Amino acid sequence: MYNFSSHNKYLFKQLDTFINSIKNKEDSLIQILHYAQDIFGYIPKEVQIYISEKLNISLTEIYDIINFYSYFTTDPKGKYKINICLGKVCYAKGASEILAEFEKQLGIKSGQTSKDFLFSLNGIRCIGACGLAPVVVVNDKVYGRFKLEQVSEVLEYYKSLENTTI
Repeated sequence: MYNFSSHNKYLFKQLDTFINSIKNKEDSLIQILHYAQDIFGYIPKEVQIYISEKLNISLTEIYDIINFYSYFTTDPKGKYKINICLGKVCYAKGASEILAEFEKQLGIKSGQTSKDFLFSLNGIRCIGACGLAPVVVVNDKVYGRFKLEQVSEVLEYYKSLENTTI
C-alpha cells in the first residue's frame, strides 16, 4: 500500500481545517470527499474512518458514496495520470497502439499504477477533442495528434521533472 506517513499529520490537518471551515457538514460529504481525494490522491481507509468520525456518519455510507461515484478511488494513483482517449476517432488514428506502447514502457497495464507511484495509466472514452486525434492527456495537459514515438519523450519529460525537484 502507498506510504504517505511522512505527510500524514500535515494532510490530516489540512483535511481537518477544511472540514471545520464548512458550516453545514452533514450536507457536504461529497465536497469533503473531493477535497480529501485532492490532497491524498485517493481515499484510503484511514481517511474514510477519519471523515466518518468527524462527521458522525457511518463508514458504510461513506464507502457506498465512494463506490457509487466513479470519480472517487480507494486505490493510490500516480503523480502523473496518463489518459489515452480511445474514442472512435482516436482509436481509428492509432490510440490503441499508443496505449500498448505506454503499457510496454511503463511495465503496467491500463488501469494500473507504476510501483514508484509516478505514473497511472488509463484508456478513457472520448474526451471531445476529435480534431486533435489521437489524444493523450497527462494530468491536465493535452497532447494532440500524438505519435507513437512521442511515448518515450513524454515519459522522459515527466521523469526529468522528478530529478529536478529532488
